[in-house]
Amino acid sequence: MAQRFHLKRRHDSLRTLGIAVEHFPRYVNRATNLHSLDVVLLSFILGGRGHHQIDDETFAVTGASLAVTHYGQQHSIVTDARGMDVMNVYLDLEHHPLPVLPRELQAVLPLLLPLHPRFQHRLNRIVQLHFDDPKPFAALLFSIERELAERPAGYEEAVQLNWKLFLSQCCRHALRSGFVPPKLTPHRLEELRQHLDRAYAEPHSLETLAKRARLSRTSLCRAFKQYTGKRLFDYLIERRIQAAMMQLRGGDEKVLSITLNTGFRDLAYFNRKFKQLVGVTPTAYRDGATRM
Repeated sequence: MAQRFHLKRRHDSLRTLGIAVEHFPRYVNRATNLHSLDVVLLSFILGGRGHHQIDDETFAVTGASLAVTHYGQQHSIVTDARGMDVMNVYLDLEHHPLPVLPRELQAVLPLLLPLHPRFQHRLNRIVQLHFDDPKPFAALLFSIERELAERPAGYEEAVQLNWKLFLSQCCRHALRSGFVPPKLTPHRLEELRQHLDRAYAEPHSLETLAKRARLSRTSLCRAFKQYTGKRLFDYLIERRIQAAMMQLRGGDEKVLSITLNTGFRDLAYFNRKFKQLVGVTPTAYRDGATRM
């Protein structure tokens, strides 16, 4: 049976700030040792080679990359003999939402890191970005680690500012260079998924999406579920809800306007789906009532 680690007991900053950081400059692990965590793990690999296994899938790791492991998922990083330079970022996304980024970056953040554990799927279990120089990104995480260890006056705000800047820089990088495509990508399905990520607010029908993917409606539904782990319109609704979450926390726009801006046509339905997926009403989420 895979071992489960309880990080919330070990890092009190997870309870107070929702984040903890640990640096492993020469992490060596030569055998698969699957384990799970009671938090979300963001593994920022600065250098080294090996592979990252999440549940039943294995991903090659070369150079700088980001990998997301969600609550309860089993994972293991296996290295070569030289090891890897790894920074682990532990997140409690159930009780501490991600920071609000500038509007031009808001659409990218959910593609980098799901805003809530309910929004995980097969393709966002690992996110890879190629960095020519990962040091500026790592410097922000080192600053968080130092602030949490030394706790000088105002360290809470310093942690949040550095974390927000790290996410902003990663989103900027994704806008410039894009994400590394999932391995063995079925081109038509990935093209359709990216279309939904971009055009989530537009009206979509199964017939038009099937034509776009050049598949029958039945084949598309079956293939998309197999590819992403989500039903087609569940994926679209969750993408819209994540966009709404960013807008709710990023300003004082009316809930009805946000409902329409993110592709919903009925306020009651939006409120019902939001509470079902996020655990609180849109108004409560905006007000910061994020305990779910």
